[in-house]
Amino acid sequence: MAVYGARVRGGGITLERLSVTSVLFNLKSLEDGDEGEYECHTPNSEVSYDGTYNAKTTLKVIGDTLTTSSTGPASFSLSEGDELTLQCLASSNTFQHTHLSITWYHHGDGEASPSPIISLDRDLTVSPGQWFEARYQAGLIVLDKLEEATYRLKMARIELSDAGRIYCQAQEWIQDPDRSWYPISQKDTQPTTLDVKAIVVAPDQGSGSMMVSMTVHKTQLQEGEELSMQCIVNTQGPVGRFFSVAWLKDNQELAQIGPTGVLSVGPEYGGRERGGELRAVRLREKTHLLTLRPVRTQDQGVYHCRAWPQERDGNGVFTQGSTQDSTTETITITATESDLAVAMETQQVSVDEGDALQLTCRVSGVKGQLSITWQHRSASMATGPFSDVISLSRVGVMEPGAEFGKRDVRTLRPMADTFTLELGEVTPSDAGAYQCIVSEWTTEANGNGKKTHSQSQDCSVVVHPVESLLSVYLSSRGVQVTVGGEVELVCRVRGPSLPVTVTWSLQREGQSAPDNILTLSYTGDIMWSGDQSNYQLRATTGNKDVRYNLLIIKASHKEAGRYQCVISAFLQGRHRKPQISNPLGVLVQTPESILTLSSSSSPLDKSVKTDIQMECSVAKATSISSRFAVSWLAQKNGEGNKTVLSSDRDAVITLGLELGTEQRISMRRREGRSFELTIRQARSWDNGMYYCVVEEWLQDPHGQWYKLPPSSAAMELRLQETVTDLSVNQTDLEMEVKEGEGAELTCALTSDDPASLYTLTWFYMRRGSSSSPMVPLVILGCDGVLKYPEYQDNQGLQDQKGRLIFSRPTHGTFLLGLQRALQGDSGVYQCQVGQCKLNHGNWEFSATNQSGTTNLTVRRPIELLSERGCATESVLGIFIPLVCILAILVMVLATKLKRQGSAGNKKQANSLWVEETPLKPFPGD
Repeated sequence: MAVYGARVRGGGITLERLSVTSVLFNLKSLEDGDEGEYECHTPNSEVSYDGTYNAKTTLKVIGDTLTTSSTGPASFSLSEGDELTLQCLASSNTFQHTHLSITWYHHGDGEASPSPIISLDRDLTVSPGQWFEARYQAGLIVLDKLEEATYRLKMARIELSDAGRIYCQAQEWIQDPDRSWYPISQKDTQPTTLDVKAIVVAPDQGSGSMMVSMTVHKTQLQEGEELSMQCIVNTQGPVGRFFSVAWLKDNQELAQIGPTGVLSVGPEYGGRERGGELRAVRLREKTHLLTLRPVRTQDQGVYHCRAWPQERDGNGVFTQGSTQDSTTETITITATESDLAVAMETQQVSVDEGDALQLTCRVSGVKGQLSITWQHRSASMATGPFSDVISLSRVGVMEPGAEFGKRDVRTLRPMADTFTLELGEVTPSDAGAYQCIVSEWTTEANGNGKKTHSQSQDCSVVVHPVESLLSVYLSSRGVQVTVGGEVELVCRVRGPSLPVTVTWSLQREGQSAPDNILTLSYTGDIMWSGDQSNYQLRATTGNKDVRYNLLIIKASHKEAGRYQCVISAFLQGRHRKPQISNPLGVLVQTPESILTLSSSSSPLDKSVKTDIQMECSVAKATSISSRFAVSWLAQKNGEGNKTVLSSDRDAVITLGLELGTEQRISMRRREGRSFELTIRQARSWDNGMYYCVVEEWLQDPHGQWYKLPPSSAAMELRLQETVTDLSVNQTDLEMEVKEGEGAELTCALTSDDPASLYTLTWFYMRRGSSSSPMVPLVILGCDGVLKYPEYQDNQGLQDQKGRLIFSRPTHGTFLLGLQRALQGDSGVYQCQVGQCKLNHGNWEFSATNQSGTTNLTVRRPIELLSERGCATESVLGIFIPLVCILAILVMVLATKLKRQGSAGNKKQANSLWVEETPLKPFPGD
């Protein structure tokens, strides 16, 4: 611990807990003495040992031999639009197998951190920094590896924002046994300070005449030599004017120097400018030079230069003036003797969209170093220029073209005579012509490379769109199934192995658009759009296709309809055009009904005024969980069937519109699966055919009820009029009692059958209300049981029930006693007698009859007396003259007697008239 104490206290060695079960041991700034074996140990806090409590690793420290340096001055002062070239030397002398990566950085004044300009990674792949990518794609920034340890940065048309410090950073990488690469060393060169001056332009003092001329050093060249063309602009205008100069070959622009000195190169020569073959500079104010070295045979043609003035306003915006062309020069280039030959392995290549394209270019007759450039021309531009795909320099540096910088592209040299191009995930736009341009290089006395010969060969590439590669077909072994059965649909996708998203849809009958069932994403995720309880999905990969099986388990009518599967390939980060399979209809049928009914015997001969029961039973059902809806129909006198009563599957009874409204007709569901129709006190018009119609209902897997075809049973009811000896006294009676007294009502049979049993019901109806119903007071059944109905909503009848006394003094006499009569008891009383006779051991109701009515009046005593006084008025009216005369005589006689007596001594004696029974005066007296 003492050896490492200072480094621990200084933070050079740290121990950090990352989680409950993870700890990081960090050694910063390794030293030679740190090499050795390290052990991680954790103490055991338990009684027993279960697992491993220590681990060891070996650390090998590699010596830091990485060196970096820069060539050139420590500072530059350039004008806006000039070119900057810097070189960096980086090397390592370690005996380990390591790779170097180089990055040029720019650190502007006032910026917190430097920004990468361009880098060459450990695999020799060039990539620009974020803020310099546009200029790199335009060919204004280039990183070249010149020799084993020399890396050159070229920045054309520098901008004011480039001012600051520019330096080179080298990193050394090593590969661990797990094949992962890690940086082991990093060093920076001394920065170069760059000062960029803005171009100051004198004000325009007017236009003058302009003359443009072009001089060519040599018009007949051999392949590999240098073509030099000088463009001179003579003008009589003031000094400091702006001009743009362009060189044209066969009237196609090669290169142009703008008014601020910025060079731009056409697409056909962009790659050669980046490779240093084409250069264009402003030598003096009016002299501009274009050089092309080494020239190729395809460079011959007719050349001329063009110039035009540029006027800049106060905002720095240029306005182009009229152009002036020089005379033309014809350049002839003859091929030199060279054994370099290039051949494409295949002239016609076909590739599927999404696959990788690989082209092979073979060379022969090689005498020096080789570089290769792969170019592409779109199939839609049969005569257009080629654009660079990728290039491989003679020292092995790969540089993607502007259009392919973000693609998975690389070029390799697996053998000395073979170059390959690999382009991943091709698209239809990658179709067209490809050419490989192989250049041969020699080294001059000053160490610079010189391109001597170039040969090219092209081929045609056809890209098959993914839509033409994939096909989808939907099939099934069986598409007809009964409810609760299974159906398996198979969606076959044939074609190359591609990530595909599959969507299953169902269009039910009557729907205008299908509903999605599920979507199986290309990532393997399943998204359900509806009820997934009745579906299962399985995917299997075959030799020629991929099968997506959709299993419909426990099918119901909800799963019936037209199914389709839709596929969409996922390429280049997006889904392609969907492809729809053929539709496949699935028919879900109800199971075949095996419903069997049994019924009462037919014909059914019964007597009128008896109770009729007709029974219909389910002898056999399709399922043990079936429910039944029952309807009783009647056909009478040749008329159509009419519904008597019906009961749905939940046993809710509905009355028929006609027959079912009679209260004497009812139905009930007996134990098991038996249904009974009862007609009480059958009438002669109840004759006819009766049908028991049963509908069987089943539940589908979703819990929805559906019905099977109905089944029916027919029964004929034949009723016969019966001869009965039942007769009840039909005499109507009037009865009057005083309130508080008792009353006795009599119901007597005029003909009595001792072998019969009788039922009796006493009815009561309030007087003066013809619409009031007859209310039963006492009910005597054939079995001799006596019942008094309850009347919770009629307190008067409820109180009367306690004052009723029923008696039967003889077999044919029925008495109803009413104790303590009240005025509310007044009304009409009537009895109804029913006769029960024994028939084959069963008591059957045979006949009914009603008695006459008894009109009972209950009066108070004072009302009774008043009515009697009113009855004598007619008699008094006859003798009223006599009464008047008698009254006069009495009054005269009484007057005389009073006069005879003493006025002071009144005689106390009995009156001549003694009223033994006082009469109640008439009302109003």
